[in-house]
Amino acid sequence: MVYTMTTIKASVATMISGTASDADLTIIINRAARSVVSDIDMHSHIRRSALSPGLFDDVYNYSAPSDLKMSGIIDIRPQINRSRFDEWRITTTDEFDRLKSEKENTCAISEHEMTKSIKISRQIDDTSEVIDSVTSVDDWAAYGDGTNLTSDSSDFIKGSASVNWDINADGGTTAGIYNSSLTAFDVSDYLTSGSIFVWVYISNTTYLTNFIIRVGSSSTVYYSITVTTNTEGTAFVTGWNLLRFDFDDKVTTGTVDDDSCDYVALYMTKNALKVSETDFRFNYLVMKIGERYNIIYYSKYAWQDTDGTYLENSTDDTDYINADTEEIGMIESKSAELCERHLRNHKEASDNNHIYMIQKNNYLLRNPSEAMVITTTYHFT
Repeated sequence: MVYTMTTIKASVATMISGTASDADLTIIINRAARSVVSDIDMHSHIRRSALSPGLFDDVYNYSAPSDLKMSGIIDIRPQINRSRFDEWRITTTDEFDRLKSEKENTCAISEHEMTKSIKISRQIDDTSEVIDSVTSVDDWAAYGDGTNLTSDSSDFIKGSASVNWDINADGGTTAGIYNSSLTAFDVSDYLTSGSIFVWVYISNTTYLTNFIIRVGSSSTVYYSITVTTNTEGTAFVTGWNLLRFDFDDKVTTGTVDDDSCDYVALYMTKNALKVSETDFRFNYLVMKIGERYNIIYYSKYAWQDTDGTYLENSTDDTDYINADTEEIGMIESKSAELCERHLRNHKEASDNNHIYMIQKNNYLLRNPSEAMVITTTYHFT
């Protein structure tokens, strides 16, 4: 049976000793649903989401599903050809960052500025082609307000250096670098499901709008891809950021010679007030096609609308709750408890809380959480 907001309102109304308005019932039932979802990993809230656009070797940060509940990851599962020895562990972000290159099949949940990302370490046999190491200024030139290109051997991610550049005082809306005489490379295999990665060092994020890459045959014939976040799906930060440009998002100008590209432009879109800044850097430009993986996790969203869109809170009486028969009773009992507290009937509220606790304990005995438990290593050998 599908339980809608209307269904739950009608049921809760028969469980309470007073009368609550329809608007109050909506607020209280939403709060009750959030409380139960926070309290219990319910099997009806297990979801599967494809890791987009895939899992890559030497790439450790990925966007998390927007409805991921806390650290409620159950599994990271290849879409095909899983081994019986393919097990994962979840740890803290600190331990992950220290051991990511040594400990395979390890993940962690990172959260900052109210946005979650997933850190994943796994050896992947992905398809990869380095376009340019971006370590030397040879053949690289300033783009837009970019100026003063130098090879920086003191601050880089891969290779022996990065290309350092500044922003001049002209007050334009773009700044970066370009190269029109790269060793020819073939993008044909990457156009359907591939991505381009590059490291960028941002010395100041103020007035920075996005980063754009142009890849093609010349400055007038190219694919253009724009990103507004780093590869974690979070805002650009001061320091090193890994950017991922997905070919799925490309805009085509002219007819690109896919198997013989030799032009790349890497630049930011900026406000005209972003002038006279120094020490931006690019490093290591590579194309990759990852392997297909799914994230299995607990969702924190208790509702869906009639179109199947997951919602944290119900906004319409036709919305239905993501709960099976044995789970509905807990949400109804919690709703009745909160309704009684709203009506200042505290004894009746305590009675409903007691019922909820019995239902919860019985449920957990039959349906223990499947989420991975965060562990840390006490001793390293």
